[in-house]
Amino acid sequence: MHKHRSTAATALTLVGALLCAAAIGGFVAYRFYLLRPYLFHPLLFGVTGGLALALACGLGLRRPVARWLGVAVCTAGAAAIGFLGWFASAFAPDLTTESRLESADGSLELVVYGGSASMAPDPLWELRLHTRDGLLSREYDLGCVNADVLSLNGIDWTGPRTLRVTLSSGVVDIAVDGAGRPDRTVDGGC
Repeated sequence: MHKHRSTAATALTLVGALLCAAAIGGFVAYRFYLLRPYLFHPLLFGVTGGLALALACGLGLRRPVARWLGVAVCTAGAAAIGFLGWFASAFAPDLTTESRLESADGSLELVVYGGSASMAPDPLWELRLHTRDGLLSREYDLGCVNADVLSLNGIDWTGPRTLRVTLSSGVVDIAVDGAGRPDRTVDGGC
């Protein structure tokens, strides 16, 4: 019986540690927007990993104080991750794709997401740039425009690697390097 508990505790420890590592790894791989639906699940991985570690503590540790302290710490960590995730998602804006503009050479794509601010009904636009490199395609943030401060009057490609964003306060030209990184971002009051 002791051998089975030890084997189960070891397996749960490995599974819990891998799930917690996957929760952190999702943040590291967040820029790869094609992999994001599969890798970026910090709540699912973090809470499940914490609960697996709590179960491993309950099965594997012999001393009662260490056992229950381990279970309590791992369960509290899983609950904290779940609460923080709920809190962050409660105030996240619900963005929808408004437009997509492909660069002249087809290696980049500008995506404009629209939504509203979380605490006020002001229209909000997020500007993002997608590279096209298969599964390693990246997403770069070009900025955000809040209609309470500025209005987004237009956005277009002016060259193969140059964007022009027209705001109510003026024009912002953004140059993009060979890897898809912008040289500046739009500060639109977000």
